[in-house]
Amino acid sequence: MTRLLLTIATVAALLPHLSAEAQEVLSTDRTAPGHLRPPFRAYEPPPPGHEPRLRRTESRRVYALPQGLKGLATFDRTLSHLCRRGAFLQEIDGLYWAATPEFRYGVAFSGGANLIDPQNRRQPGKVYFFRNQDSRCSVWVGDQAKLMPHYIGG
Repeated sequence: MTRLLLTIATVAALLPHLSAEAQEVLSTDRTAPGHLRPPFRAYEPPPPGHEPRLRRTESRRVYALPQGLKGLATFDRTLSHLCRRGAFLQEIDGLYWAATPEFRYGVAFSGGANLIDPQNRRQPGKVYFFRNQDSRCSVWVGDQAKLMPHYIGG
């Protein structure tokens, strides 16, 4: 019983000291006023003079394919794999596109229009159709001459 009373007396003597330390640690008076501004200074106008040149990015429908890609383009496993790895892509996803009943495909041309091809895998006279330009990317390759009747301009 004496032990218990001695322990309670010790804790009671230390308690005011511990609560004073806790108040000092948890005090919010030390926060600098600079922390109260909006993140990234989102509301400040950009500095005058050096405006970036805007890139033209409105999309253009270039092919109308009422029967889909069947018979006009073939799936390419190698280019699809490269697309998933970021080595064969559209420069701007969907800048040129083809309409089919099932999907809307992004289009790039072998001449380099809207095509990023650092390994130089493109072939002359080909059109590349992209679907899901991410980790599920699929690429179909079509002959440009065969696709010309479906071309609607851009």
